Amino acid sequence: DRAAGKRLIGYVVMEIFVKRLIWFVVLCLVQVLVLNHLHVFHYGTPLLFIYFILQFPLGTPRWSLLLWGFFMGLIIDIFTNIPGVTTASLTIMSFIQPWLLQLFIPKDDYATLRPSLKSLGLEIYFKYALTIVTIFVILFFTFETFNLFNFGDWLLRVLLSVIVTLIFVFIVESFNKK
Repeated sequence: DRAAGKRLIGYVVMEIFVKRLIWFVVLCLVQVLVLNHLHVFHYGTPLLFIYFILQFPLGTPRWSLLLWGFFMGLIIDIFTNIPGVTTASLTIMSFIQPWLLQLFIPKDDYATLRPSLKSLGLEIYFKYALTIVTIFVILFFTFETFNLFNFGDWLLRVLLSVIVTLIFVFIVESFNKK
């Protein structure tokens, strides 16, 4: 029956949307209320909200990914008083995430595979997460400082933030393995 099939597809789409919305809200709250106040050696800040973009499978429509990234960046920018920095960085990451993911997954899994530690394995997931987190953190701190006059300070912030963010990503991913 076609009507039953359409209803089933509608339920699946709604379930995916609700799960993403829950992740969106939780990651925004954790970032704004907790993680923005943690600074390793006064330089490294965990930017865990990038985990939201890491989770999207290749089959996700590009417009959807861009909207999620834009609105998450906007919400975080509003609550952290750094207008445009997170929004620009997350929107760019949302745009290039599918291309980066293609580098790390088998071609036959393009449309359905949700990138995770379980689906990709430790080595491939680590390379994928490291690539996305590194590019995002470079964009984020470059937009935030908007200059490279103090290159040593910028580099230290990038390196420590990448390390701390990856640790938090793997902690969340280990709890999310189910």
